[in-house]
Amino acid sequence: MEEGPNVRPGEPIGYRIRRSPRALNVRLRLSARDGLTVVVPKGFDLRRLPAIVEGKRDWIHSHLRRWSAAEAAPDREPVEPLPEILDLPALGESWCIEYRPTRTRRIGVLIDGPGRLAVYGTVQDPEACREALKRWLHLRAREELAPWLAQLARQHGFAFKEIHIRGQRTRWASCSSNGLISLSYKLLFLDRDTVRCILLHELCHTVFLDHSPRFWELLQRLEPRCRVIHKKMRDSWKQVPAWAEARDPD
Repeated sequence: MEEGPNVRPGEPIGYRIRRSPRALNVRLRLSARDGLTVVVPKGFDLRRLPAIVEGKRDWIHSHLRRWSAAEAAPDREPVEPLPEILDLPALGESWCIEYRPTRTRRIGVLIDGPGRLAVYGTVQDPEACREALKRWLHLRAREELAPWLAQLARQHGFAFKEIHIRGQRTRWASCSSNGLISLSYKLLFLDRDTVRCILLHELCHTVFLDHSPRFWELLQRLEPRCRVIHKKMRDSWKQVPAWAEARDPD
């Protein structure tokens, strides 16, 4: 992590720089806990960053002012800003989000072109916008994760009863004794290899509904790196943005 320069004129904006080999473009991430982090692709010219951050000055300061007000009120917690970029590593997708106020009271999300999402309706309500985005993630997970699980089952000779997509807070996925597999839409925020290992993990539970040596032997035959991936997953929840961690849209 590198410390970035302050931005002038006006009130300085401090930020941290994180280099990401998977990033295709510069991304600005704000959180009440970490402040502003600028994610840059490998080899990006850091001299360009001050102008980029300056261009987002109004957006940054609007959220910093809200958090300062929240800190002054002890009974209120800081509110995460609405995302402008939605990265879904599991699918290799990155979406730019635009918020469009319309007369309809309903808040919806639509694909507005390659890599672009539009949130429309009463977008002045941040919580309603977050819930709409989580509903879209729920749908995207059903479109992509469910067929992926079915394909892995066919490939490796597993059978399961049905798939549910949920927003579990404590589990990425689960498998019941009657063959019902539940997947969290938050899997979309993990890298593809990790998601594949989790899907195989749940399919192995259709044979061994425990974590016995026989279970791990089966999973390791399908994914030799499973134990390494499982250790890495201890910190994987940090990849889920705070706005997606609230209540389940189901």
